[in-house]
Amino acid sequence: MAQDRVATDLAYRFGPQIEGAQTRFRLWAPGAATAKLVIQGQAAVAMSKRSDGFFEVLAECGPGTRYKFRVGDLEFPDLASRQQDGDTTGWSVVREQLVPPPTFSRPWHEMVFCEVHIGTATPEGTFAALSEHLEHFRDAGYTCLEIMPVNECPGSRNWGYDGTLVFAPESSYGTPEELRDLVARAHELGLTMILDVVYNHFGSVDNYAPQYVPEWFDEKIETPWGPGIDFNQELVRHFYYENAMMWLVEYGFDGLRFDAVHEIKSDAKDKFLGELAATARAVKPGVKLILENMNNSTQWLERNDHNEPMTYWAQWNEDMHHVLAYIVTGEGKKTGYDEHSKDPVADLEKALADGFVHDHDEGPESDGRMRGGPASRLPPDSFITYVENHDQIGNRADGKRLSARLEPNRLDFVHFVKFIAPQIPLCFMGDEASLASPFPFFVDMSQEEGEKANKRRYKEMREMFMEAVEDGDLPHPNDPRTFEMAKLPWEAFGEDQHRASLRRFRELASFRRDKVWPLSATPCTDATSARHGQGLIVNWMFQAGTLTLALNPTAAPLDMPCLIQGAPVSTGDFHQHGEVLRLGAWSAIAWRN
Repeated sequence: MAQDRVATDLAYRFGPQIEGAQTRFRLWAPGAATAKLVIQGQAAVAMSKRSDGFFEVLAECGPGTRYKFRVGDLEFPDLASRQQDGDTTGWSVVREQLVPPPTFSRPWHEMVFCEVHIGTATPEGTFAALSEHLEHFRDAGYTCLEIMPVNECPGSRNWGYDGTLVFAPESSYGTPEELRDLVARAHELGLTMILDVVYNHFGSVDNYAPQYVPEWFDEKIETPWGPGIDFNQELVRHFYYENAMMWLVEYGFDGLRFDAVHEIKSDAKDKFLGELAATARAVKPGVKLILENMNNSTQWLERNDHNEPMTYWAQWNEDMHHVLAYIVTGEGKKTGYDEHSKDPVADLEKALADGFVHDHDEGPESDGRMRGGPASRLPPDSFITYVENHDQIGNRADGKRLSARLEPNRLDFVHFVKFIAPQIPLCFMGDEASLASPFPFFVDMSQEEGEKANKRRYKEMREMFMEAVEDGDLPHPNDPRTFEMAKLPWEAFGEDQHRASLRRFRELASFRRDKVWPLSATPCTDATSARHGQGLIVNWMFQAGTLTLALNPTAAPLDMPCLIQGAPVSTGDFHQHGEVLRLGAWSAIAWRN
C-alpha cells in the first residue's frame, strides 16, 4: 500500500480549518461549476475551484461561526461539519480541534462489551448523563462500552444508522466536549470505549450529497439504502479515513466498530478497508478495530507472529448468535437459524472450536461446515459472541429480550457459555440485570417521512425478518412513545429479581477474570472438541494452560466420558461418577489446567 494513500496526521482535507484570525472553508464538488460560502448574517461569498475538485475560500471569521454552502439554488450544511446548530438542516459550526483526553489502554483479551445507545441509556439521554452512570457498567463486570452511532441524524431520536453528517455528534446528546469528557471519564474508571460508525451509506432524509456531489455514489451499485458509495474515488475514501482519525484522536475512542461492511459493494472495497485500518493504526497504535461482516472473510482478522492483528482485531460473530440463540429458544427464522435440516449441536461445536460455522474461505466445495478451515487458525478472541444486540431485540415484532422469552436455567446457560468460552462476549445494555425493556426502532422526522419509515418497517419485518405482522402491530417509529419504550428503566435495577440477576452477572464476569483471562493473555495454540450424543466437550489450548468447557445444550440430562481436572465453575447441575460426567438439562461446567 502506498504511504501517500494513508492519512497519518490531523491535517484534514475536509471541514473548515482555522488559520489565525481567518478560516479556510472547503467543499468537494468536482462536478459543480460554481459554489458559494454562506455565513449566517452575511452575503454569500464565491469560492474558488481547485484542480482536485475542491472549492475553497479564506474568510475573516473564527470558532463559533455559523455557515452553509450553496451550489446553484441548493443550500446545505457541510458534509464534514464538526458541529450543527439546528439539526441536519441547520447551520454548521466552525470549531477548533478538540484537545484529546489522556491516553488509555487495556488488553484486548480483557474485553467484556456492553452495547449502549446514548439517547436511551439514561433518562436524560445525553453524554453528560451517561458519564454519571458509568460506575454501574463497570461494577456489573463490563470492561468496554460499544457506543452506537452518535453522528448527527434528523430530529432528536434515532438508532444512529441513518446519519448524514458523520463528523458532527448528535446535538440532542450534548456538545463535542461532553462526548470527549465521557470518553475520558470512562477511561478513569478503566472502561474501554468503542464507537460504532457507518461508512456504507448515508441516511435518505436530509441527505443533500446526491444533489451537489453525485460523484460520491456509483449508480451501478445497489444497496438497501440506494446507490452505493463509490470507493474508487480517492477523496471519498479519504473522507472516511479522516472521520476515523477524528474519533480516535480528538475524542480519544479506543477503537471503532464498522457497521455492515458486507454492504460495501464497490470493487475498491478491499482497498478501502485495508487503507482504513492502516490509517487508524497509524494515528493510534494498538487501536481496536471491529467488523460487522456477514461474508466471514478471515483475511481481515489475520494476526502476526506476535499475535497482533494485521488489520482488524475481531468480527461480530453472527454464526454463533444464530446457532446459540436457536438452541435455547427453538426459534428458527427469528434467530437467523432457518436450517432445520442441519445439526445445531454440530454447528455450535464448530462455532466454539473454529469460530465461524460458515467459513467462506474454505472454498466452493464446502457447505460452510468443514472443520479446520482458515477461521480455525485464528485465535478465539478474533470473534465477538453475542446472543442479542440492538438488532436482535429491535427487529422482533414483539420486541422481547431473551430474558422475557427464556426460563432462568436456559438464560443462565447461554450467558455462562458466552462468558466462559474465550471468544469476546458482548451484551446489550440492561442484559446485566435481565431487564425486559424492549428496543423498538424509532425516528424523529416529519409526518411524511415518519410514515415512509413506518411503511418500510412493516416491509422489512415481513420480507427480511419473516414476521407475519398485521398493520398496527408494530409501534410507530415516529411516535415519541416508541422512543420512551426503549429507555432503560433504571428503577428496575433495584427490584429483587433484577438485583439477583445482576449478582449472577457479576459472578460470571468474575469467572471470566479468574478462569479465562490468565489463559487468553497468552497465544492460543489449538482447539479440540468431542461430541457425546448431544453433549460437547471443547478444549482451548493456550501457552499458559488449557480451558475446558463441557456442556449439555438440551432439556434432558446426559452422561459423557469426562473427568473434571481442575476447580470448576458451572451453571445448572453436574455430578462426577468415576470417569463419567453427568450434566443436567441446560448445564455446563468449565475448568482450567
